[in-house]
Amino acid sequence: MIRLNSEEQGLLADLEVLVAEAEPSAESLPSVLGALREVMKAERAVAYGVDVGPDRNNASYSHSQGFSLSAASVHGLLDGSISAVGDPWGWFDPARPEPAQRNRALHFRSLAETEAQRMPLPDLPAGEVGRRLGLSEGELEAVRERALTRSGTVFRQLGVENMAWLRTLVCEGPALLGWVGLGREEPFTEREQRLLQALTPALQRRLTMEARLRESGLMSTALEVAMEALGRAAWVVSSSGRVVHANAAGRMRLERGEPELMEQLRHGAQGVPCSGPLTLTPLRTPGLPSHYLAIDTGTASSAAARVHALSARWSLTARESEVLTHIVQGETNKSIAARLGCAERTVEVHVTHLLSKAQVESRSALIARFFQTS
Repeated sequence: MIRLNSEEQGLLADLEVLVAEAEPSAESLPSVLGALREVMKAERAVAYGVDVGPDRNNASYSHSQGFSLSAASVHGLLDGSISAVGDPWGWFDPARPEPAQRNRALHFRSLAETEAQRMPLPDLPAGEVGRRLGLSEGELEAVRERALTRSGTVFRQLGVENMAWLRTLVCEGPALLGWVGLGREEPFTEREQRLLQALTPALQRRLTMEARLRESGLMSTALEVAMEALGRAAWVVSSSGRVVHANAAGRMRLERGEPELMEQLRHGAQGVPCSGPLTLTPLRTPGLPSHYLAIDTGTASSAAARVHALSARWSLTARESEVLTHIVQGETNKSIAARLGCAERTVEVHVTHLLSKAQVESRSALIARFFQTS
């Protein structure tokens, strides 16, 4: 239980209101950082998120205050440092923060002090530091070296190598929602650490909501409907190569496990020219890094050829062949009925005949056999 005096409880209540009552369409962190910086008498304030990709990571957003550099320059340094490494950087793993560090306010010594072989957490005995960071003794030393050489470069570029830092990793389960931190030359007090700790649950609720809003803003209903109507596999991919959304045909391709497809999606999102029928179109959404709509333009033609071959092999009627074409594109019976201008019950009868002729027991097994049959 965190014990705060009456003044601190008042500050906490004000900060929680600031977090909770920000406009639903607005990000709360800029105003929260400003208030925290004032309350903590901090010289710098930073918050950023990480978009974790299969090959590289990107800073998905960032907010900074008190720097001589522009916000864009600070973002660029953070993004370059995070994406340059495929393993943990600093004192945590952005892809999956250590459980001991999730939603916990920690007070770090300055980079300069840590370089002098002092333990990074000044408020704990040396033997407790690894436990608090979720690291073994051997891991602690390895992480120290990484922090000094990799993130240390960024600290110097930002001009904060002589500052102590108080930060919390705001997480939803194992996923990082945001790194929120304050820096100043004077060490932070235990009560200031407790105040940030007490505020962390409110930050966690707010950042979870904002993450959902950003995702829903990217995936509008119109885009989802358009993707389903394409009649071919399609995916929305982040700039790091992570698949954010797929239509039904795209999900089937992913479930089949196609390493070449995943490589093409990653490379395409990173600007590497794609070979084959994959096309990528940039999607621009305020407050989000670039995403791409990837479409497999060869899906429709290759599927049509396979339907033609299997129709003969399975002795399908013309109507059954039409229904099969729509099934392998991930459409529902209701959607197929609308396309063909018949009752949904009629489509159900055709599906039953298809399962019998293909000698399978389920719709998913039919789709699997369709793509696996040579």
